[in-house]
Amino acid sequence: MEKLIKLIESVTEWVGKAFSFSIYLLLVVVVYEVISRKLFGKPTVWAFDLSNMLYGVMFLMGFGYTLKHKMHVGIDIITAKLNPKVQGWIAAVSYLVLFFPFLIIAIKASSVFAMQSWQGLERVQSPWGAPVYHFKTFLPVSFGFLLLQGVAEFLKAIQQIRGVRV
Repeated sequence: MEKLIKLIESVTEWVGKAFSFSIYLLLVVVVYEVISRKLFGKPTVWAFDLSNMLYGVMFLMGFGYTLKHKMHVGIDIITAKLNPKVQGWIAAVSYLVLFFPFLIIAIKASSVFAMQSWQGLERVQSPWGAPVYHFKTFLPVSFGFLLLQGVAEFLKAIQQIRGVRV
């Protein structure tokens, strides 16, 4: 079980760090737009849409990484005072009852959303008219990575119930 947890967490770590570098591409796009607009008086038609797409992908693909590092909002005022086994039980039940069902629904719905976008070869409604279907594909993919990290977190909760330190 520990090997599986480590494998999942290494994938999550790699994906999170890999997509974090898209901030530099986003920075280049925004700086280019500012220079083009302010210094040369020639704004671009593409920078706003591209910056939204890049930010969206960076945000989405960081879901699992954020869960791994416990950076999502958590209210543990009560559970922090409980013993580790009870904390493990609460976490495990929460993942089974709330987390996994929500993510399965989110993956299904976002997959349909992305597929419809691909079928219509959807484009942004701006003068640039860039395709967005490939960016919408990141929705179900990011939920998939979040689900994968959720499996690792669930397994860690099971280990906590067993009294194994993870």
